[in-house]
Amino acid sequence: MISTQTHPPAVTASERIYTALRQRIMRCEITPGATLDAAEIAQEYEVSKTPVRDAMQRLAADGLVTILPRSGYRVAPITFQAVHEILDMRAAIGPHAARQAARYATPEDVAELRRIVREYDAPLDVGAMQQVARRFHVAIASCSRNRRLVALSESLFDELERLLRFAIDFTVKAGEHSDEHTALVDAIEAGDGERAASIEAEHIKHSREFLIERLMTLGYLSQGEARSAER
Repeated sequence: MISTQTHPPAVTASERIYTALRQRIMRCEITPGATLDAAEIAQEYEVSKTPVRDAMQRLAADGLVTILPRSGYRVAPITFQAVHEILDMRAAIGPHAARQAARYATPEDVAELRRIVREYDAPLDVGAMQQVARRFHVAIASCSRNRRLVALSESLFDELERLLRFAIDFTVKAGEHSDEHTALVDAIEAGDGERAASIEAEHIKHSREFLIERLMTLGYLSQGEARSAER
């Protein structure tokens, strides 16, 4: 008798290394600007250099590493240009997603958004806070019924995670996040797209100012760069 049972495809060594290193880079467990050695990585994961090179090519395509001569790699630094582009994209798509969510969200969608907002009531560290924020804003994008908007939001929050873990302790702003997000869900439930967009735009503006202030305090942005980012 021929078995019809299907099995998930085996994860290749290259895929395993790519996934592990990407997670470590995004969580800043490997710091921005750090140099990586292919031989050391191959030894750590008990593989040859070939899957390491394949994984690094993918990370380079993601913009997370640069390839150096002689099998070396450097984790992409967090630059002013990267900060500016990420925050600019966030300001561009966030209010639009909120406006569309108010148009298309179902009662089930609203209930899910409120469930996510309630997670802010618990004490959260930086990583947990960022994951809640990511789920909330991607869920809003999902309410828009625009798959490309969802994909853009997911990609953007992947990049934001590295920025936030590197520079921010959001635990002091948990209550503020909860209040802002509750008001946003209220507007979405009421079908008030303009109010939803306005609340989201203001939330993004405050988050942008807070992030830039923190990056300046930590010495990663100059005053001149910060003024340019605020334009």
